[in-house]
Amino acid sequence: MRKKKILLIFSLSISTLCFGQGFSLRQCIDFATSNNENKKMAGYDLAVAQKKVDEQLGTMLPQIDGSGSYTDNLKLSKTVLPGDLLGKPGQNITFSMGTQYNASVGLQLTQKIFDPTFSVALKAAKVNKQYYQQSLQKMLEQTAYNVSSAYYQCLINAKQCETLKATLTSSKKLLSTNELQYKNGMVKKIDVDKIRVSLNSTSSQLDQSELNYKQSLNTLKYQMGMPVEKQIVLTDSTATDIDINEANLVINDKLNVDDLIDYQLQKTNMDVQELQKRQTIRSYLPTLNFSANYNYNAMGSEFNFMGKTWYNTYSIGLTLKVPIFDGFQKKSKIAQSKFTILKAQENIRLTEQSIKVDVSNYEIQYKDAIDNIHNEKDNLDLAQSVYNTTQLQYKQGVSSALDLVQAESSLRESQNNYFNKLFSLFIARLDLEKSKGTLMNYINNFK
Repeated sequence: MRKKKILLIFSLSISTLCFGQGFSLRQCIDFATSNNENKKMAGYDLAVAQKKVDEQLGTMLPQIDGSGSYTDNLKLSKTVLPGDLLGKPGQNITFSMGTQYNASVGLQLTQKIFDPTFSVALKAAKVNKQYYQQSLQKMLEQTAYNVSSAYYQCLINAKQCETLKATLTSSKKLLSTNELQYKNGMVKKIDVDKIRVSLNSTSSQLDQSELNYKQSLNTLKYQMGMPVEKQIVLTDSTATDIDINEANLVINDKLNVDDLIDYQLQKTNMDVQELQKRQTIRSYLPTLNFSANYNYNAMGSEFNFMGKTWYNTYSIGLTLKVPIFDGFQKKSKIAQSKFTILKAQENIRLTEQSIKVDVSNYEIQYKDAIDNIHNEKDNLDLAQSVYNTTQLQYKQGVSSALDLVQAESSLRESQNNYFNKLFSLFIARLDLEKSKGTLMNYINNFK
């Protein structure tokens, strides 16, 4: 037993070196969650949502702006004063006001003191971030589902190739024996031709299965986010082993809709709509801001401010803004929000009902898949037994070549049906776990 284990490990090591890196199903899922392009894009959305929270927090911090201006009064403005003021009664005297050149620099600080919409807007930004976190989780679940499905398909195709190779090897031996017997006049040429036709059919089916395997392997790489030219070897041949006796236990598990990410997304979306409504309602309240200004000004008749005197000014103040009338804009926004919330509530109810229907349908599908795999396994065992018996009888001269060809054809058909039903069973289990919101727990049990 120990020698067999050492030989198996050595064979796997040689296979990895020759054909590529070995990947179990768990490793494929881990690779996909780190490299899948959809995961990267969802991560970017989540990062943007976090920055929106930071942006909202920043609105309550002091806002400081610098300013600078330069003015060249190409023609100064004129003003007229009564001459009585300057000792020239009865005359109007015209004066040029100001200087040709003016410059100023300054700083302005603004600080919100009371903004009733801030806390609601901040909470809305955080809930929005939660929405993208849930969207990321949904994407990871879908990625895990796609990778598992593709991995199963690869394993099924590999098992089909393995079975067809064994059948082909047996057919080649039989054909070689019959050709020798034909040369010795012991069998008819038509018998040899029938066996050769059957062998060619098996060979063609094997070629198609090998092509299917290569295509399914490329699909798996795509779902993983792996370059298609990279060589990999699937090592988790036991991933297709499903305990049929678990069926009733899986089906009878209680459903909790709160565990499903689609339901969580609908709830979060409604929370966002309600917060937007509250934010609009609070915009009816007044706001209060503190401001401070510090400026330097210089004036002159020449464009030279270096030698000029700069005069500083500074001030502080409070600004109270009280909304009085906005043309009923806020009222319309609140009415829109009410309808949006009602729509969100209906979507939640529809999602809950849809989840229950999906779970019920996938339970039926899973039960049916289990019944089918039992039947197909019995048919496969029977077809294998008939083929073995017919092959033995043919060697003994009891059965004809036609009987043998028909038995082999039935065996190949049974094998093909069995593998198709086996894949349907795996997909039915994945669909059931996904519909119940337990897909990640199920996948996390993979080694």
